Amino acid sequence: MLKLGSPALTATFLGPSSLGSLPPRLSLADRAAVSQSTPMSPSLAAIHSIPPAKLAAPTAEGRRLRRRLLRGTVVVVIVAGYQGKRFIYERAKELGVRLVILDADDSWASELVDAGIVEKFYVTDLSDQDTVFDNCMAGIRRAEREIGQVDGVLSFWELSQPLVSRLAERLGLPANPPEAVDSAREKQRTREVMGAAGLPTPKNTIIRSPKDLAKAAAHVGFPAVLKPISGAASLGVIRVNSEPDLHTLYTQVCKEVASVTRNAEGGLETKSVAPNEEVIEEQHTGQAYVAQRFMLETYLDGPEVDVDIALSQGDVIYGAVTDNWPTIEPYFNETGSNCPSILPHQQQMDLCDLAVASVKALGFEEGVLHVELKYTSHGPQLIEINARMGGGPVHMINHMVWGVDLVEEQLLSTVGIPSRPYLARSAQVQLAENSINAKATGRLQRDDFCEEWDGQEDVVYCRPLVKAGDSVTSVEDGLPTWVCEVMVTKPTMEKALEYVRKVESDIDSIIKITPAAQNARAQQAVPDCLS
Repeated sequence: MLKLGSPALTATFLGPSSLGSLPPRLSLADRAAVSQSTPMSPSLAAIHSIPPAKLAAPTAEGRRLRRRLLRGTVVVVIVAGYQGKRFIYERAKELGVRLVILDADDSWASELVDAGIVEKFYVTDLSDQDTVFDNCMAGIRRAEREIGQVDGVLSFWELSQPLVSRLAERLGLPANPPEAVDSAREKQRTREVMGAAGLPTPKNTIIRSPKDLAKAAAHVGFPAVLKPISGAASLGVIRVNSEPDLHTLYTQVCKEVASVTRNAEGGLETKSVAPNEEVIEEQHTGQAYVAQRFMLETYLDGPEVDVDIALSQGDVIYGAVTDNWPTIEPYFNETGSNCPSILPHQQQMDLCDLAVASVKALGFEEGVLHVELKYTSHGPQLIEINARMGGGPVHMINHMVWGVDLVEEQLLSTVGIPSRPYLARSAQVQLAENSINAKATGRLQRDDFCEEWDGQEDVVYCRPLVKAGDSVTSVEDGLPTWVCEVMVTKPTMEKALEYVRKVESDIDSIIKITPAAQNARAQQAVPDCLS
């Protein structure tokens, strides 16, 4: 999950029209020509010299071989993401991967060179969507001159995936096809592909401007969900219960998604938006992160899950279900999760089957994907496919419960080494994690409320997400603020859930919030979206 906050910085190329500014996808023939004309690095040559059966062996010896081949490979990372992703680069260093990061000059990741975690950090102009591809390609060529031929290019940042897929394609490096990534990034396209493949998909339609609202309401009906066709972290996603609500909420979320920028940690945050003219300017220069086009679709009932999938050379070699707790509606703010799943076994199998069918229908072939689904009253339904490893606690959950290191598996796929993770026969721990949302709107008086729990037996972590003096919002006044997160493990899931809820109750009694004099949201004019 993505936490918001910190001072705003200039946004990067990831604006609503950035996809159209990237180079077109190559044909199959052109891809083959690029691959054949690209000389192999010493690392890739070593990979191709080993018999495939030996390289892909699901044994301890096979794992040692794959790790030996991974050591010394050169991988370029496009956009480091928020600071919570530091562990990814630390793990890559442990595995012997030589990392180069391309990011803006204000990125926190520049410090990783002095820390000895990455070999190079190249300041890269990401502000112009028309030149960002060439700028990144120049950074990759510089890495090849300075430290050796590049073996792979990747990003753990959702909004960079279309760019990464095209860079890898032009370099003849392993990656998912751009059309697969584009289809996942565009929610309407995802639904179209699902429908064409005969897979379940909710009724939906696109809203490009206020004049589309009445027609959309008539087509989809209510309750429904309004969401940007591209975005991240559930930004701008809201439940709608009637046509009058649709008109009101549409203008509200238009403003919210038009105000999204990068923050000091590389994450996303919202800022104040001035008149409509400034929103238009952001739309045309790529300074906004989320497109001002929305999809209205049927509301899906039932429990939500994440299915984390690893693909290798077209084969699904890992899949695991994590239960998501009910979100705080109408904003769908996350509240927590548990793993392993406690849903009936057949429901878990149905959800995994749909997740696998969905990623294959879109054309994914490699790497780690984070798939969100619901088991509704009409069976399993896809919410969305994230074309990269899930954020927040996802890596830790899969590693602690099933022993699978998603970072390692992604790195293997990125350089063309088969991914064959160790699979525990049963869950190694029973894990629950809770993201505690603010219960009142105002300013936080203290931020030491996690100290009693952090470090206790069975508590993996308990940490605040806001600082004393920060403004926080409750669901009654808008998108709720996460104030802290806690993860615990216990011998049984029943005990894990009971324990983490006790922690939440105790922390709620400690947290002190000075009431806001007036809801800031109500003080701001809400501009209409313009087509």
